[in-house]
Amino acid sequence: MKFLSRALTRSTALVLAVTLVACASNEEKEDTDPVDLVDINPTVELREVWSENIGDIDSKRYAMLLPGIGDGKIVAASSDGEVLALDRATGRQQWEVELEVPLSGGVGVGLGLAVVSDYRGNVVALDLNNGSELWRYQLSSEVVAAPAVGAGVVVLQTVDGKLVALDAAEGTERWSHSTTLPVLTLRGNAAPVITAGAVFAGLDNGKIIVLDARDGIPRWEQRVAIPQGSAELERVVDIDGSPVVRGELVFAASYQGRLVALSRDDGRGLWARDASTNHSVAAGAGNIYLSDAGGSVYAYNVSDGQIVWSNDDLLRRNLSGPAYFGDVLVVGDLEGYLHAMDPGTGEIIGRRKIDGDALRIPMVVDGDLLFALSDGGELVALRLERR
Repeated sequence: MKFLSRALTRSTALVLAVTLVACASNEEKEDTDPVDLVDINPTVELREVWSENIGDIDSKRYAMLLPGIGDGKIVAASSDGEVLALDRATGRQQWEVELEVPLSGGVGVGLGLAVVSDYRGNVVALDLNNGSELWRYQLSSEVVAAPAVGAGVVVLQTVDGKLVALDAAEGTERWSHSTTLPVLTLRGNAAPVITAGAVFAGLDNGKIIVLDARDGIPRWEQRVAIPQGSAELERVVDIDGSPVVRGELVFAASYQGRLVALSRDDGRGLWARDASTNHSVAAGAGNIYLSDAGGSVYAYNVSDGQIVWSNDDLLRRNLSGPAYFGDVLVVGDLEGYLHAMDPGTGEIIGRRKIDGDALRIPMVVDGDLLFALSDGGELVALRLERR
């Protein structure tokens, strides 16, 4: 796990992280390797509909170039600055733009826009129809998560602790909100979510905040995780996965913290369970699903948070966040495999190798298609079929 320090030098933070890993591995060296995949009896198939290589994703800088979907297109970006719009159903290219800057923040799509950002905090809005540039805006710091587009604004979270809303039509700043950052945080940010006229955002300090999309006035703020321990590494409680809003509930999880269910209206806590993840959770079939930092996958009952099942067959395989697709749960791993799991039992019931590179970028579900993007830049559209 990589850390980025706000008060220490990056090299000092890296030494701390390496020391922590070394201490943990000295006594049980045999337990540091990813587990081997076991044979399965597949009952479902993730069938490839189309694929396209969009260019490499810079995994060393932990770029999370999440594709965006809208108006029948999927828009994806590479770390080299190439942005492509493809027909979601066929993969046929609609347009291509070379921005010639190293992109860091994934693609936000909506309101006729496709929005990307780079490591210097430069935001670029493209016309979703033809890829022409509409406006640019300079933020105070880099963006490593996809922006949210909706309610007339584009909302981005920067690594220096700001949420900034830009006017979707003009690219001018509407409002901003600043948060005091902890000494150490994970390398990454949660992508904001816009729904019902509000912006939902997970913060590096372990809190969820909800702001009015029009003016940025806070509606409520709730702590998901409380820092524990005396060492700064022990106190890291980032929320790097996007909040999941389902009906009247909000679900979110933190690193070294908890999984919580909150009231969408006022942030009141309904239940909480100890958990650790730097990914978003998924919802479906009456459960909330989480892949933890060690490679275990859990299902929690939506109503009370009780664990329904857990699966340890993929330990230390650096799993992606889960995606609920059709009527199965899907996770990706460090060797480019997608694993389909029964949402009722946790049994692995399907598997497909997408690429030789890791699948860590969040998957996108749109109707009957699942989209997965590897670090090697292989973008694949898949359809679920029963055997």
